[in-house]
Amino acid sequence: MKTDKHILPVNGIAVKDEKFVLKNTFTDYSNEIEEIISNKPPLIVRWGTLIFFFLVLILGVMSWFIRYPDIVTSKAKLTSLNAPKPVICRNDGSLIELAVKEGDSIQVGGIIGIIESTSNAQEVLALSASLDTLSALFSKNNRTISPNYMIRPYNSLGELQQAYQAFSNAFNEFKKYLPGGFWEKKKLILGSDLSDIKRLNYHLYQRKAFTLQDLGLSEKTFQMNEILKKDNVISDLEYRNEKSKLTAKQMSIPQINEAIIINETRINEKRQEIIELENAAAEQPLAFQQALNTFRSAIDQWKQNYVLVAPVSGRVNLAGFLQKNQQLKAGQTVCFISQGNSEYFAEIFIPQENFGKVKKGEKVLLKFFSYPSHEFGSVTGELDFVSAVPTDTGYLARIIFPYGLKTNYNKEIQYKEGLTAKAEIVTNNMRLLERLYYNFKKQVDQ
Repeated sequence: MKTDKHILPVNGIAVKDEKFVLKNTFTDYSNEIEEIISNKPPLIVRWGTLIFFFLVLILGVMSWFIRYPDIVTSKAKLTSLNAPKPVICRNDGSLIELAVKEGDSIQVGGIIGIIESTSNAQEVLALSASLDTLSALFSKNNRTISPNYMIRPYNSLGELQQAYQAFSNAFNEFKKYLPGGFWEKKKLILGSDLSDIKRLNYHLYQRKAFTLQDLGLSEKTFQMNEILKKDNVISDLEYRNEKSKLTAKQMSIPQINEAIIINETRINEKRQEIIELENAAAEQPLAFQQALNTFRSAIDQWKQNYVLVAPVSGRVNLAGFLQKNQQLKAGQTVCFISQGNSEYFAEIFIPQENFGKVKKGEKVLLKFFSYPSHEFGSVTGELDFVSAVPTDTGYLARIIFPYGLKTNYNKEIQYKEGLTAKAEIVTNNMRLLERLYYNFKKQVDQ
């Protein structure tokens, strides 16, 4: 290419007239362009946008189906409606008798052990059995054979001796009013006396009737004598003698009436004695029943203090190593009585934080501290009750176990009273997409 030797403007700048060559741009970069055109771009470059779109779409669909629940955590304690009942020693003393061992079956009221006291325990227990029989007889209104249950003397009752003496006096008094006793004999005597007095009264009324009849005749005779006196047929002396006889017969009537009154008074007195005796006989069973109940209460109190008794039927689980003559302390738990038919549930106090999310019927996962969850798993429960009234530690709730104490690892949790667990209440089982939306909305609102 030929160029003139003069000044040419290049990019607005004057350039001296020199020889130069303009490169052909296309020719110079043809190799690079050809390389770009001949080589296909990678798949990620060609389909990247579409792949990214589908990935976002798949994540969105998955976040719709994937649920992420809210968890309210608290501490729960395992218990039951028929929880093992503790047997507690109420007094300091030596265990003079131990009647059971670990795992023994026992009925309600069965004796577990006896604590040392000033009373002879065997005498007290025998007396208690007799009193129970007496009480049963009274409840069935069968009192005729009751004296047969109090023949044995009791002289080693210790602190119960004074109460026994008062009861014994009441019992001896009560026996007087039983058939064949003092009351029955006295009533027979009073009845016999009353019959005799009534017969005497009958004779007095008969005597009065005869006397009145004789008095009537004497009055007629005296009237005749008055007529004879007026006619001077009889003398004054004879008239006075007849009048004296009439007066004597008239005076006998008040005497008979007085005897009848005295006799009827005696009848009323005897009747009063019989009524009082019958009233005392009617009141005596009630008085003895009260004395019996009072003495039984004293014995029951003694048994509570010195006899370890099973409160329910079940199996004995000793709270420690026990042996005869071992010293026990007041308030010490000796054993537990397990009934074996307990209805388990868990108590939980829900904190106020997020309490509004908790509702009855929600699922609860319990991870017991005594059974590590990574090894045993968790027990599934259900909220059965939620209190509406708060306490200092939160809102009381109850968790039931529809599937028992079996974990999600198919392992059985052995019930022990008071086992504690971490309780996770599953509240709002929200979709992941919803949770992302609420979190985004929360950030925007802030």
